[in-house]
Amino acid sequence: MNKSLHAWVRPPSRNFAHALSEHPKATSIRLKKARQQHTAYCKALKTAGLFVEVLEPLDAFPDSVFIEDNAVILEGRAVLCSMKETSRRGEISFLSEALQSHLPMVGLQAPVFIDGGDVLQTEDTVFVGQSHRTNKEALAALQSLTSKPVIPVAVQQGLHLKTSVSTLGKNLLVINPFQVETEPFRDLEWIEVDAEEAYAANCLSVGEHVILPDGFPKLEQRIQAHGFSTLPVDMSEFQKADGGVTCLSLLIEV
Repeated sequence: MNKSLHAWVRPPSRNFAHALSEHPKATSIRLKKARQQHTAYCKALKTAGLFVEVLEPLDAFPDSVFIEDNAVILEGRAVLCSMKETSRRGEISFLSEALQSHLPMVGLQAPVFIDGGDVLQTEDTVFVGQSHRTNKEALAALQSLTSKPVIPVAVQQGLHLKTSVSTLGKNLLVINPFQVETEPFRDLEWIEVDAEEAYAANCLSVGEHVILPDGFPKLEQRIQAHGFSTLPVDMSEFQKADGGVTCLSLLIEV
């Protein structure tokens, strides 16, 4: 049976403005605009060739729009994350209900703490950010579930590893070298992000398309120079909530 790539998304809930964030403009999140931006993001996913599965908003969980953090798709299984932030832990059960008929699932438990935004998978390696959301116990937990090497990466600034590093496939990365340890990526090719365009380091590659935040022309041109078609989307309200492009979807082969 031929499988197709689906993007699972969860729209912003009515309490999205209360999402966890250290962004200086966190108190100015506009829900109506966030919902409009999410709709445009879903349109970009479809343009990139993905089937989009829209789950119900979760009003009890302001951060639930950032569905990537809930699970890691690893070797045909959904690894349900054990989240350090107590206000987010209840999101996992709702995702497991949605996924149970599509993928086998494995649940992680404390003392393992991990957010999906700290897991970057390339063709040969699983890189795991060591951030304030993901601990060293997560390394062994993931290594027990994959034959690929699991490599720690120190997150020096920013929320997650994927805040500063994205994969475009074919061992090509987009990276902000000012915020993460770069030595683990020494054998890969990089597209570097200038400091003033740091937010755009989080982008989503789907085949020959790359979805990235709007308003970062230098990085967009560098990505295009590698033969990709770019799909810029307005992310201002999600940026205020410390979220990026990849955070808004969970990609699954169905």
